[in-house]
Amino acid sequence: MSASHRSSESTIGELTEKILNSRRISRQDQSQLMRLLCGSYLGEREQDLVDKIYQGLHLGLIKVVD
Repeated sequence: MSASHRSSESTIGELTEKILNSRRISRQDQSQLMRLLCGSYLGEREQDLVDKIYQGLHLGLIKVVD
């Protein structure tokens, strides 16, 4: 696994955990997450975290803030 691959995984993991813990996602968080996901390989852990964000948004458990 390359260093950049590990770096993007940890950044995705950190951002998704921040969103899940705060139960809020800002437009800036959304933009950053989209940039990180675009062209990045997601491991199983990262896929699960992103799925949790999607489910939280869908169920109204995560609030979108500006």
